[in-house]
Amino acid sequence: MLEKNTEIAVENHIREIISNKIIGIKNYFTLLDSKNVSDIIICRNIIIPKIFFIEVKHYSKKKGRIGFGDASGAGFQSEILKKRPRYLEENLIWVFQKENDKKFYVSNNNECIKYISGGSIGNKNNNFQLKIFDHIKSYDEKGFITFLEGWLLK
Repeated sequence: MLEKNTEIAVENHIREIISNKIIGIKNYFTLLDSKNVSDIIICRNIIIPKIFFIEVKHYSKKKGRIGFGDASGAGFQSEILKKRPRYLEENLIWVFQKENDKKFYVSNNNECIKYISGGSIGNKNNNFQLKIFDHIKSYDEKGFITFLEGWLLK
């Protein structure tokens, strides 16, 4: 369980999992520290190199929503869901977590788009509907590690 129920805490926990349980065992991955493009960026450094992206979202009752993009509807997250570039369709996942829940909920852009509040991305604060948790695949930590290993080696 996370010490704090925040998006940063979830992101740091996922980074720790990747560092300790995946990269520590399979040293042909590089986890980047920078977050300019995505919350988490992983480079695969084998015969067919590839870059993988993870967007992290956390829901807390205090915040009351799962927002993405910026207040004017812009930003990287909004743009990838609007424009749907092929590389990101294939190599980006969204990992959701809710407070007091140990599960990792994993989705791709195609699934996420189905749960946008109001049905479209606009010039406003954009959010995912809370029912996304009922419709996307969830994993305990061990299952999440297995999922990540498979995804990173595809």
